[in-house]
Amino acid sequence: MDRASYLKQLRGKLRRLPAHEFDTAIAYYEEYFEEAGEENEQQVISQLGSPSHVASQILADFALKDLDTSSAKSTKKNISAIWLIILAILSAPLSLPLLATAIALIFSFGAVIVSLIFAIIATVISIFVGGVVALISGLLILTEHWPTALLFMGVGLIVTGLGVLLFPIVARFIKKTVLVSVETLGRLFHKITKKGKGASK
Repeated sequence: MDRASYLKQLRGKLRRLPAHEFDTAIAYYEEYFEEAGEENEQQVISQLGSPSHVASQILADFALKDLDTSSAKSTKKNISAIWLIILAILSAPLSLPLLATAIALIFSFGAVIVSLIFAIIATVISIFVGGVVALISGLLILTEHWPTALLFMGVGLIVTGLGVLLFPIVARFIKKTVLVSVETLGRLFHKITKKGKGASK
């Protein structure tokens, strides 16, 4: 492999990066090759590792850096970071067992997080709906037995209010959970790729 084919492969693997980050990364490696000189191309390629390895590190590092430097850690940005880390893992030159381990970790980790989020959302919605039902039940029996109706309406208002109060807390918790999950996924990726690199030596 020569410099041209190396950089061509690297461009192909980094095409998911934003334009500015893509240009910066490619410019850096072009300059790296230029400074080494044409006679040292193979030595540079050997030092850098395969285009897949370089691309996987760039993608993962960008995903984590983007999350750290962003003041508004939106759900969309978190999902984008997860996608970039998954691409990094899939493009990394891992052995088949390590790749299988990485994919299994992604899916099991993702399944646990998604299940947790859905369980929390379902609980909050259940509380809110339960409060509304109690409130409506109280209104329906108001003319038949007003003490029981008032009890139901009071409980309904308290539970509905609790449900409303929990919504913003749960939203913040879910955002924080997704952010921590992305960072954990990034750290797992670095451990797996380091292990893979050490095994190949």
